[in-house]
Amino acid sequence: MTSKEEKKRRAALVEAIVAEDTKKAIDEMPISLANLGKLFDYLDVKLEAGCDHTPKIATDFLTSINLNSDKILPWLQDQGGYCDCEILANVEESWESEITKNT
Repeated sequence: MTSKEEKKRRAALVEAIVAEDTKKAIDEMPISLANLGKLFDYLDVKLEAGCDHTPKIATDFLTSINLNSDKILPWLQDQGGYCDCEILANVEESWESEITKNT
């Protein structure tokens, strides 16, 4: 049977591994967490009129702040964001807590 101390030690190891993986993922992102948060805020406002199921609004936003959409859009797709509404629904869900912690 596993002792309480051993369970705590294992939980701490898992937490450290998750934190390291998250840090690596953040370091490899083609957009900063701050700009990603701004993108989500922008999409939240602009999508009130609906989504045309393209990443047009995201592309326009990225271009307006001089970011390379050719690098960022494929990353957003890898995160489940193929159009503006999916970026807001899927990608924001995955990164919201990190954005809140780091901005």
